[in-house]
Amino acid sequence: MRLENTCVVPASPEDTWNYLTDVATAALCVPGVVDVAADGEDCYRGTLKARVGPMGITLSGTVRVEEQDREEGRARYLVEASDRRLGGGVKTEMTVHLKSSSSAETELVIETDTTFMGRLGELGQPVIRRKAQSTIEEFARNLARQLSAKD
Repeated sequence: MRLENTCVVPASPEDTWNYLTDVATAALCVPGVVDVAADGEDCYRGTLKARVGPMGITLSGTVRVEEQDREEGRARYLVEASDRRLGGGVKTEMTVHLKSSSSAETELVIETDTTFMGRLGELGQPVIRRKAQSTIEEFARNLARQLSAKD
């Protein structure tokens, strides 16, 4: 499933880049993330708790930094996580691209391509699409809130 979200955050491209590339801190803007910690170079381990349709899930897994290009304002990540109890998981390729709106604002484009496996995949695309969309939108709101609080 592919999604693209765009939002404007109240911070310079440099401040936005610095915040987003601190994966352990930025991940806490994702609703449901309960912990994130470095697990080697360019790899982080974490847990996310959420409800998707009628199911409560606890996804544990990794976020791997695939690419970070400060000049282009682009970063790519690979997220792999599973819920052992449920017997399902996700694999997401995520690209984040920053575009300067002004010296005090940055347009943030988040593109995700996610594969849902096991019981999560059985929920049906409309349910999953709504949950994924709302999660990315809430992430953007939380990020904007964090960046505006830094001023």
